[in-house]
Amino acid sequence: MKSMPFFTSNDVDINYIDVGSGEPLIFVCGTFTKFQSWNYQINYFKEKMRVITFDNRGTGRSSRPDYPYSMEMLVEDLKNLLGYLDINEGVHLCGSSMGAMISQTFALKYPHIVKTLILCGSTAYYSSKTCDQNVLVLDSLKELELNERVEYFFPLMYSRAFKKRLGEDKDLYNKISMDMNFCAQIIDPPEYKDYINQNEVLRDFDMRDSIKDITQPTLILSGAKDRMAIPGELDTMHEQIPNSVLETIPGMGHAFNIEAPEETNNTIWNFLQKHIS
Repeated sequence: MKSMPFFTSNDVDINYIDVGSGEPLIFVCGTFTKFQSWNYQINYFKEKMRVITFDNRGTGRSSRPDYPYSMEMLVEDLKNLLGYLDINEGVHLCGSSMGAMISQTFALKYPHIVKTLILCGSTAYYSSKTCDQNVLVLDSLKELELNERVEYFFPLMYSRAFKKRLGEDKDLYNKISMDMNFCAQIIDPPEYKDYINQNEVLRDFDMRDSIKDITQPTLILSGAKDRMAIPGELDTMHEQIPNSVLETIPGMGHAFNIEAPEETNNTIWNFLQKHIS
């Protein structure tokens, strides 16, 4: 097993893990989210493949420089990390939410590196207006205590059933809220400046005219009750990406990989097995 804590990319330290062996499976995190959000996938896939995941700049234990980030910066952080690990081809790239946007962008910029693409809770478009609305929400979150901020995101990320389960199962609540939760965690939590800087990555993201050029086998995976999804968007992406399949996990929210890890892992593995040499 190869594991190293940090890689420096353009004066930014990137916290990452590298476990298992075989073809490389890269998990890319969403906005404000640490790599621990993939814990259930890491533990499953490290027995089958070489699993690499990391904290994007502005989250977790990676550096948090105080300036607006761009999609290009995050794509190049990933490219440089893979280069450092001497991975130049054959990558199975799996991103969630903003991580799926990074993955789409990466696959188009570096198609020779990406073997398959897995887009979880994805979109091909994010408006500047929505980014501005996010800032208003983030301004209001400044007044909340950390545990209140953690719980604020529960209804946005999880189904009602899972939110109820979190209220009843203290051990599960602690596991999720301490380290794995989307957007807010108690360990190494995002600060206000981190929220603002990562939010800028989403501004003017628009691949509606270019996703048709994605040639890799692509799995589009979503939760049926994802409150963050744009109605009809995933169907459109499936229609436009030539070699794609669309799978929906019933009853699950945006963070379906945490809500339903077994079904998520099985769906991803069934897809990957068709493309592993």
